[in-house]
Amino acid sequence: MATLTPTLTIASTDATSDELALSVTDTLTVTAPSVGISRLTITTADNQELVDEATSGIFYFYAKNIDTTNFVVLQTTGSVQYARLSPGEFCFFPVNDGNGLEARADTASCVLEYAYWKKG
Repeated sequence: MATLTPTLTIASTDATSDELALSVTDTLTVTAPSVGISRLTITTADNQELVDEATSGIFYFYAKNIDTTNFVVLQTTGSVQYARLSPGEFCFFPVNDGNGLEARADTASCVLEYAYWKKG
């Protein structure tokens, strides 16, 4: 088994009345199967499968919308939306067992950078 070390840092001097400085790190155990950093053109024509719902297990999923104009919707294969990634936005979250994950571009095709790792 391998490990991932995700870190989330949120900082701001003007988003709240107090200065915001939050940093959280975790160590996650992962195993096969996984998909390394990849890029895929996501179209408006149909939902494109990123994580197969038939593959059992929980998956840690990373995505970044590379497009400079259009947004991408990430959703389960049952059409429950996880995220709407505007241009340049990214996310990292676990995909529940048996849900799968699909992507769809809203207005025009977008390039999505993504990767996932199965929870060990």
